[in-house]
Amino acid sequence: MKNFKKNYDFFNNRKGRANFIAKKFNKEISYSKRILDVGCDYNTLKKNIGNKVVGVDLYGDPDIKIDFEKEKLAQFKDNEFDLVVCTEVLEHLENFHEMIDELFRVSNKYILISLPNCLDIFTKWNIVFHNHIGKFYGLPLSKPEDRHRWLFGYLDIDNFFELYCQKNNCHVTDKFIHCNYSHSYKGHLMRILAKVLNLNNAGQSYWILINK
Repeated sequence: MKNFKKNYDFFNNRKGRANFIAKKFNKEISYSKRILDVGCDYNTLKKNIGNKVVGVDLYGDPDIKIDFEKEKLAQFKDNEFDLVVCTEVLEHLENFHEMIDELFRVSNKYILISLPNCLDIFTKWNIVFHNHIGKFYGLPLSKPEDRHRWLFGYLDIDNFFELYCQKNNCHVTDKFIHCNYSHSYKGHLMRILAKVLNLNNAGQSYWILINK
């Protein structure tokens, strides 16, 4: 079994995630003169970092509205941004592979991606004991506005990017599994168990920073 580095910083909303990115990847952000935030929602990363961030999304309050499944990132030039950020977005898109190619095309240096570990221990527990796979994969009465198009675990993601980087002659600067547990009693307990037992599947998401 691969031994993955783990991060235990906690956030529970988009503002918290923007703060996490700004702190964790401060070096790359400081280096970058232009940053593209793909799937920016309400532009929380730009509010945190400043105007060198260009936020794009179909919803929320982006600088530029883009339908990624129709337009991808076609309006941007090759190597236009020093850092491209795309967190918790690609799993919602049918054109997953095309969009990853686009992230790399418009980046001059860094690409930061996070994806959910869809097969974490909590999801597996719900499947085995409750026959329920969660809101992003279930069968709601009405057609949902948003749902995941892909079901994968952290090993699937890691293997994918290992092969992708080999194919595209780029390398991984950092990668980790994010164990996003609150500061409650249960959160502290899960954090301890994840550390002591080295539980990769205790992480809810997989993060990777790639250098072209």
